[in-house]
Amino acid sequence: MQVEKLVCKAANRYRLSHPSDPPSSRTHRSRKDRMVSPSSSPATSPALPHSSSPTPPPPPSQGPGLYNPTAPQHKMAGIPSVAAASKYTAPVHIDVGGAIYTSSLETLTRFPESRLARLFNGTIPIVLDSLKQHYFIDRDGKMFRHVLNYMRHGRLILPDDFTDFELLLEEARFFEITGLVGQLEEHRRNKQQQLTNNNNDSLDGHSSSDLRQYNSNNNNDPDALFLSRCKNTLLNGIKREEEQLGYHVVAVHISPDLGERVMVSGERSVVEDLFPEVAQAIMEARSAMVWNHDPKFIIKFPLNGYCKLNSMQAVQRLLNSSFRVLASNGGGVEGQQFSEYIFYRKQAHL
Repeated sequence: MQVEKLVCKAANRYRLSHPSDPPSSRTHRSRKDRMVSPSSSPATSPALPHSSSPTPPPPPSQGPGLYNPTAPQHKMAGIPSVAAASKYTAPVHIDVGGAIYTSSLETLTRFPESRLARLFNGTIPIVLDSLKQHYFIDRDGKMFRHVLNYMRHGRLILPDDFTDFELLLEEARFFEITGLVGQLEEHRRNKQQQLTNNNNDSLDGHSSSDLRQYNSNNNNDPDALFLSRCKNTLLNGIKREEEQLGYHVVAVHISPDLGERVMVSGERSVVEDLFPEVAQAIMEARSAMVWNHDPKFIIKFPLNGYCKLNSMQAVQRLLNSSFRVLASNGGGVEGQQFSEYIFYRKQAHL
């Protein structure tokens, strides 16, 4: 009975919503409604065409202020265009001896035969700092800058004041970048040749065979050649061409003992000529004196112990007598500091 009542109510609602239907149609529909169960009514069945389930509205047309992802996009002036990412162009962070560099696999693997390329193409295992996501290489971080620039440009680019050729050459050999090794060796040969050409005058005292022997002993190292040039030009800071003339050398030792203590070392005749105030004391001194053991030289003669000269007056007298400072030194601890100065003068050419 309840089912029939529900069916009648549904039929009445339908007649009220369709008043224009003819009676025969209403009767036919009423009989049909009686035969249909409630579970398959048009309001609940998803299979019938008049289902009440919502359907998505059609997409709006592209208009001002509306975004349609299917419509073609146009570039906007002044805004960077993002490149398509790939594993070769994505940034790679590298920690080389504590120095952080950022590059790409495309750059790092530019020369496939190199050790650096094999580290980043999976051939050779490489350490990964999992905390920072940096690849770690235990090499010279400062020199890696030039290695990376070579990988980018394919040629050697160095500043004019660069001097660490040996360090960079060692890094290039470690990473097995043959092109960089060849350019560095050529650059070193050119530098050596330039030094040789510019300093022929400084090497007049040596034959070409001596120079070739020196170069072979030092593996054609331009830095060693430069040091050789300095040695050949200067002997203890004095020009070699003046070596045959001879020199007078005087050492002055100054310490703060008892206010100030000035001691002089040098050839007896030279010291007596410079400081005539002490000439008599030097001649009459006993051989047992500490400074009087050598017959030709006096060593650490206490100058201001025999005359009233301070350190500045002693230095001034040496400079006024054509002496020049060759070297100086100092040291000691608090209360026991000392300073030493070496003066030299060319002997008069007879």
